[in-house]
Amino acid sequence: MRRILVLLLLVIGPVPFAAEAAWACSCGGDGGIAKAQLAFDGVVRSVESGDGLQRVEFAVGTVLKGEAGAEVTLTTSDSETSCGYRFDEGKRYRVYAFSGTTSLCSGNEILAGAPATEAAAEDPSGTDRALVFWIGAGLVALFVGFGVTMLVRYPRGRD
Repeated sequence: MRRILVLLLLVIGPVPFAAEAAWACSCGGDGGIAKAQLAFDGVVRSVESGDGLQRVEFAVGTVLKGEAGAEVTLTTSDSETSCGYRFDEGKRYRVYAFSGTTSLCSGNEILAGAPATEAAAEDPSGTDRALVFWIGAGLVALFVGFGVTMLVRYPRGRD
């Protein structure tokens, strides 16, 4: 009976560590120009945070949809877990907005000309989360394998 309980603990115990992180942001569909009221290419002039929001001021280059002046200020959440998109000053983006806001789900993208490593850092595809998940899963498998090996190699008599 003790072996079964120990084995059950070894299998179930690490589950919270191997589980993928929960993210509050859930995109219901594709963003992009089809859903946007305003779409443009522009350079970020400033980013100000406060009250859980970022206010991002852009120097507009090309308007793809809607109407915009030479400058546009949009808001986004200051947290990626709340679907906020992280903009960096001085970088050029293609931005899709609806009612003065944009988000991780809008389909925004950093445009060519940015260094490849920085463009990858802006990628919201979750590659870092996947790496953490697989490392955690490997550690859990190693831990469980060690526990099973110890149970088989050093059996205990009945209590």
